[in-house]
Amino acid sequence: MSFNLPSCKQLQDAVIQKPASTGSVCFHSSVTVSVVTACFNPLKDGREALFRKNLDSVQQQTGVSIEHVIVDGASTDGTLELLKAYDNPCHDIRILSMPDSGIYEAMNRGIALSRGKYVIFLNTDDYYCCEDGIALCVKALERSNCTFTFAPILTEGKFFRHRLHRHPQRHLHRVFLFCTIPHPSMLFLKSALMDVDGYDCSYQLAADYDMMLRLIAVKHKVHFVDKAFVAFSSMGFASRNRVLNLQEKMTIVRHFHRKVFGIRLTDKETEVLVKHFRYPKRYLSVYVASQRMISQAFVGVPQGFGQRVVQNFNYWKYYLKCLWGI
Repeated sequence: MSFNLPSCKQLQDAVIQKPASTGSVCFHSSVTVSVVTACFNPLKDGREALFRKNLDSVQQQTGVSIEHVIVDGASTDGTLELLKAYDNPCHDIRILSMPDSGIYEAMNRGIALSRGKYVIFLNTDDYYCCEDGIALCVKALERSNCTFTFAPILTEGKFFRHRLHRHPQRHLHRVFLFCTIPHPSMLFLKSALMDVDGYDCSYQLAADYDMMLRLIAVKHKVHFVDKAFVAFSSMGFASRNRVLNLQEKMTIVRHFHRKVFGIRLTDKETEVLVKHFRYPKRYLSVYVASQRMISQAFVGVPQGFGQRVVQNFNYWKYYLKCLWGI
């Protein structure tokens, strides 16, 4: 894979530094978490209030030392002026503004610039809805042998607000078949992101899904945090471009299965996988191996009696679908 992460030295001189104003006149010498926000013209279409909510929600996080790394793609809507005028931050803010090729190049720049041991990504239309969410994720990683976390999220749309989205932990058996984990809830160990060379910028919409599968492919583990601490906008770019999103994820599913299981799925087989969540009968052993791999990779998911019943039911349901071609 081609290298995607830029050298920090290429970017550092262009960074605008805004130290926290509470108890400090300079940058905190120790930062635990870097919150990376990639943006381009986030104030357009009347979204300034939402962007300010994003900024404020990061500053309101407690229990852990944070910096907010904002990577702006040379916006022309007054974003840089708003950020320079942002008063009284509780955590350090660092701003980079220069043209980029898209969101994933911007996110890779954020990784390169981050000073924290951990990195989490927050899109401009999203915000944290509780003050201890990041601290809880840090604690989960520090007491486990995991590389990143995931959690439920609250989704917001045109006609609804704060709908709890618990889909991923209930459908982990489909995670290799197009079932994605909410990216804004993932807190990563920075060294793991560096090891896999960041996001693959050849994807426009699904590089976060690709990143998760690449981490799992090299035996990294993910810890579940049972706290919905992110409000996620369902009206984002990916939601408005579902066809391209599906095409990219089908490509990612094919690459993953070729690399991990050594099988070359045809276009038709891949379409069956992502639409019907079943393998062709000849790949029944791959289904069994994939479920074993998922159970080893995902840690901390509730395992009460009801959860075990649902997991066993789903396992055998899709096993029979594969076996009989249902």
